[in-house]
Amino acid sequence: MTNHQLTHTFFVAGTVVVLAGLALFAVTDRQDSMLVQGEASQPTQDRSASVGALIGGLEARLADHPEDAKGWVLLARSHDHLGNNAKAWSAYSRARDLGMSDAALEIKLAANMVGALDQ
Repeated sequence: MTNHQLTHTFFVAGTVVVLAGLALFAVTDRQDSMLVQGEASQPTQDRSASVGALIGGLEARLADHPEDAKGWVLLARSHDHLGNNAKAWSAYSRARDLGMSDAALEIKLAANMVGALDQ
């Protein structure tokens, strides 16, 4: 093979590798974006049902371990996510009574107090 033919062969092979890499990237990037879109389009009802299932399990666990302050905070945040303000207030208050010192917790308690005063 001449030097010119060898250069041409390497150029063609390099081009094929680059194009194959770009094609592979395009396919996997499209699959990733479709996966993300599928997760983002999950109906709110399904997400609420998932949180509802979490709440049921957490309430059962807290019945057995009522001194778990972090569990009460998680329960409060779960109820807050679903808009169950009274239940969130109750769970946040329980966590505070157990000595939970958390800035986000205090802000939520204050916000719930203001919300209760407005009603």
